[in-house]
Amino acid sequence: MAGKYLKKKKPPGLMLTSLLDMFTIILIFLIVSFEAEDQDFRLDPDITLPDSAARSVFMPAVSVNINPARLVVEGDAVVSLENGRFTDEHYREGRIEELVTVLSEHFERGDFDEPIVMIQADREMDYQTLYLVMRSSSLAGFSRYRLAIMKN
Repeated sequence: MAGKYLKKKKPPGLMLTSLLDMFTIILIFLIVSFEAEDQDFRLDPDITLPDSAARSVFMPAVSVNINPARLVVEGDAVVSLENGRFTDEHYREGRIEELVTVLSEHFERGDFDEPIVMIQADREMDYQTLYLVMRSSSLAGFSRYRLAIMKN
């Protein structure tokens, strides 16, 4: 007699409502937390960058452009070059005082996450000139460098 009043149990099923709610919440979280990076990177038209197949994340940095005529920091000409070379005095001192001054100002303002210098240099630029720019950047507090290249 007891069996007559008991209801037969249905086999358990999958509750899709809760699952869809969870996926909706995760989707909304991902959309809200997504941050698109808009980097303002302008290539100097007087520079032909070297080619490379390397890939890395583009991080904000202070832009330093070196072409055969001048050295430019964030769009402002700092030093003139003659045939892609600084003066002999710069090479003897081992630093470009004008560049150190300008980059020190940028370093003091601190409008970056990490002190990185993005160097755009013509592919024909000699190593001694690049080294002088990197050394001067280091003296201003920028000890990390990124060299701009053209992606193959």
